[in-house]
Amino acid sequence: MTVEREVTPRLAATTILVRARDSQPEILLLKRGEHARFMPNAYVFPGGAIDPGDESDDMYDRCAGLNDRAAASLLGLPSNGLRFFVAAVREAFEECGLLLAYGPTGEWVDLSIWDEAHVREARLQVSAGRLNLAALCEAHGWRLAVDKLIFFSHWITPPGKLRFDTRFFLSLAPPRQYACLAGDEMSELVWHTAAEALSAHANDELLLMFPTRQILKDIAACKDIDELFDYANRPRAIAPITPVLPQGMAR
Repeated sequence: MTVEREVTPRLAATTILVRARDSQPEILLLKRGEHARFMPNAYVFPGGAIDPGDESDDMYDRCAGLNDRAAASLLGLPSNGLRFFVAAVREAFEECGLLLAYGPTGEWVDLSIWDEAHVREARLQVSAGRLNLAALCEAHGWRLAVDKLIFFSHWITPPGKLRFDTRFFLSLAPPRQYACLAGDEMSELVWHTAAEALSAHANDELLLMFPTRQILKDIAACKDIDELFDYANRPRAIAPITPVLPQGMAR
């Protein structure tokens, strides 16, 4: 009899990026490639596993408005909380090109003045580990806008061969930046209201995994973008949720 080894979930961070469309929150969703190891063809929020560099002193020094102690407190952790915020910013930049960062005078970084090929190359270099995001920020006088991330939800993948322990953050999409794909991890990028995405899933037009659907349902319950951020900023206990797989479902 073969006994499966318990798989420890990898720590991860995800960013729910929203923008206003007629006062309604419109959410960015990325479609994972059909050959992805984890959730192939599913539409997801930008995110991924924490990298060792996410908790380096250099990276922490480039964070604005939040230190590790405060970040850990927000997440209900004894320490090492800031790495989740850093990973959320980095993954969003790598996967959709939106960089949550402030310029030298405290304004949002304006990537619209950059050549598109230059931004794409920087994203690919960061993703491949050939360019450190902290070094990129230091070269341009940028600071990561980790203080704009609101802890929204916490999900842990059910037991299986590939597991993640993921903190989800909510943030407005930065202005003067344009979401686009780079690399081959994702195959499509769309903006939808929560109601549109849930309707498309019900009609088999968008594949949404259970945590994504539940988060979108929470967003859909808010009448407009102001109510969404009021709800997100409200003090509340956020406990980790592990979905229960149906009996006999393949892992």
